[in-house]
Amino acid sequence: MYDVLKLAEQFEIEGYKFYTSKKQEVKNKAVAEIFEYLAQMEKEHTEFIRNLMKSLEEGREIPEIPNQSASYFKSRYEGQKISETSPEDDIADLSVLRMAYLIEKDFMEFYGKAAEKETNEKVKSILIILRDWEEGHKKIIEEQIKAIIERNNLELGFYPF
Repeated sequence: MYDVLKLAEQFEIEGYKFYTSKKQEVKNKAVAEIFEYLAQMEKEHTEFIRNLMKSLEEGREIPEIPNQSASYFKSRYEGQKISETSPEDDIADLSVLRMAYLIEKDFMEFYGKAAEKETNEKVKSILIILRDWEEGHKKIIEEQIKAIIERNNLELGFYPF
């Protein structure tokens, strides 16, 4: 269990670093704001995992699971149209969004597989919640990818996920 949490902590740290650096690179303001939000969420996940590991090491009760919902963020951006950027900038942002999508997908799958193997029901429920949080992040990114594809009339015949 401890190994899973140590790996999860490292993944969350890397996610934070990715979003923090990439928010400076993207051209679209909405995408930059999403990356700022996701960086903050990854930071909070890291702190939660660290507190969980500390509690387990000290034999204390597992800490309360924070109430973290993507619904507020999603509703904030749902009505917001992607800001005007050039097609070239959109394509550049699209590739960064695709990387972000894959990161969230990997995190989601990692937590899901770890939960399947976990025998402690409380820990299993925490891993499932972490999986669900990452799935929410993935959906936010998917929506932005779709918006760029549609805005630029990219005839891909499919969405890249």
